[in-house]
Amino acid sequence: MNDTNRDFSGPVPAPTVRCAPLPEWVEREVYSVPASAQNDAYVDNGLCRILYESQVNLNGSGFANYIRTVQRVVTRTGAEKAAQFAVEFDPSHQRVDVHFLRVLRADAQIDHADAGSLQLLRRETKLERLALDGRLTATLLIPDLRIDDALDVSFTVYSNNPILDGRYTGWLGFNALAPWMEVRHRLVRSAKREVFQKTFNDPPDCVIDTKEEIIETKWRLACQPRLEVEEFTPPWHVQVPAVQFTEFSDWRQVAQLFLPYYAGSNLPAELSTELDRLARTFIDPADRAAEWLRFVQRQLRYFALALGEGGLVPRGLDAIWASRFGDCKDATRLFLAGAEKLGIDACAALTSTTHGLALAGFLPSPSVFNHCIVRLRLNGKTYWLDPTMPRQQGRLEVIYQPHAGWALPLTADTHDLERQQNDDIVHWRHSEQEVRLGPKRDSPASVKLQMDHYSFAADLLRHRIENEGHSKYSEQVLNDLRVVWPDIVETAPLALQDDQADNRLTAIFSFEIRNVWNPVDKKGRLGFKVVAASIAAELGPLKKTQRRNHVVLGRPRRITWRVRIHMPRSWAGSGWNQVLNAMGVRYTNKLFIDAREILHDKELSIMSWSLPASHAAEYQVLVAKARENQTTILGRVTFGRIYSAASGFLALTRKRWALLWFIFWFAYLVWVIIGSAADRH
Repeated sequence: MNDTNRDFSGPVPAPTVRCAPLPEWVEREVYSVPASAQNDAYVDNGLCRILYESQVNLNGSGFANYIRTVQRVVTRTGAEKAAQFAVEFDPSHQRVDVHFLRVLRADAQIDHADAGSLQLLRRETKLERLALDGRLTATLLIPDLRIDDALDVSFTVYSNNPILDGRYTGWLGFNALAPWMEVRHRLVRSAKREVFQKTFNDPPDCVIDTKEEIIETKWRLACQPRLEVEEFTPPWHVQVPAVQFTEFSDWRQVAQLFLPYYAGSNLPAELSTELDRLARTFIDPADRAAEWLRFVQRQLRYFALALGEGGLVPRGLDAIWASRFGDCKDATRLFLAGAEKLGIDACAALTSTTHGLALAGFLPSPSVFNHCIVRLRLNGKTYWLDPTMPRQQGRLEVIYQPHAGWALPLTADTHDLERQQNDDIVHWRHSEQEVRLGPKRDSPASVKLQMDHYSFAADLLRHRIENEGHSKYSEQVLNDLRVVWPDIVETAPLALQDDQADNRLTAIFSFEIRNVWNPVDKKGRLGFKVVAASIAAELGPLKKTQRRNHVVLGRPRRITWRVRIHMPRSWAGSGWNQVLNAMGVRYTNKLFIDAREILHDKELSIMSWSLPASHAAEYQVLVAKARENQTTILGRVTFGRIYSAASGFLALTRKRWALLWFIFWFAYLVWVIIGSAADRH
């Protein structure tokens, strides 16, 4: 197959939405709404979820998915929500039959399913995310829906996507986070069609019935308990009981299905000329790969034209280049065509931005992927590049590889998923402040702030400055510092140092702080605050440490912070060296005092993507401690001399100073008395 000349920007086929009776294959099981169907576990947004039923039929071309829901209206808000019936579908390969929209009130049933009242809307719900998928919504406004009414809805969606070669993939879920009072699922298939299944989180056992070469599999669950939503749960975790279905026996079948759509390198003449120039300019293949990646990132703006087959496969090269936009599939195909001309070993690879770390635990299926990137091999190393990223700087070895987990390379010899080995700890940011305090209480302090951004952080800041300019970034940094030092002013404009080869961007600021010493307690103590907010903000506190799920930590990374304070006099104190560990996380907080210089270092290292639930308590201790001591206070007694360093350190107040003076004079008087007595003897 070759789609070089295919363009999906034209009109889509006319959709089919109609009102029709129940299909014969649907199992008609009588269901009566409970008289007191209301339980907080099953109520959200003013609706009580009573029954969810799905039946999937694989006999015939494509498949049919029958859905029935029954909900009771609890509040006016629930009536407003339920009255808007809507079902979304892709007109290129789907059609919808609406069977009934019944309002159940006491002993009466009022059916509002009417073809004349159905409207088709092209809502493009993903347009704000730069995606145009052409999906339509069949909608109908149900009149006179009241509190205590039950709404019984039934429809079937027929699907037959030619790209999937007639194979079925899907999921069956028992949503414990928003459970139904009763859930039923039924799968109908011919015994000749082998459907592979995998369970997650202990769904209910199924019942299998075979009749005349037709296999029916049923699941039923009643009164499912509700699970509490836990914050910081890894997005790649399947949290609820579920069953995955697929007719793909291995990953090779999935790869071979999409491989032909990325073949062919018949580039437009303009691109061929550009590639010739690039080849002459850069001899090293690594430099060629990096520069070609930046060219695609710079020239092709992101927009997903996912109409019809375009939702699963790329457009032709001529269409991509003529429009100068594309999604991940288009950008990958353009990169591969250029890479072939440059003699670079590259292929497309399917991955998931949400479930990448869990893909190896899923059955082979195209539906588990939502993104397409490039796998590049050079000198024994593998690189995973994303041409849809904003322009990335750096040599090939340091270009940030944003995706993790597993990917499916689309090559002729692919047999399995491949692990993206890019989990190394990346040093993202380093902040260094040099503060010089004046000799008096009203002396201003000078601050030089240097912020080093590496890897992705450098790309992000560079992209921000390109779009917003320097001033907004400088203003944001200044406002952040004013939270700690309200009277800080900028004394020199922002200076930037950009090392693009190593992808390091350094921002240098110069400030002056007025009103340096301010009251910090009711004991008359003054203080100068230093805050490491960038460290504490990296990890969020948990509401509960008793939990089911891992705690997501994000990409392995390291953030460092240092402040060097030059004092006008020698400073007392012994400093500290604090180290806290939780599984996958390490936090260090060190302070050294050397006469007139105080050096304070903090570092946060995150070594893994998530932390097991069993270690949530130690994680919470670490986060609390990091937030507790994000502020360091240098204490100063009110009558002028500087004695102490940092909260929790030696901090002399008036009372303590007076006590020392009392002890001194008392000891002196005792010495005088003893000396006089000795002279008399």
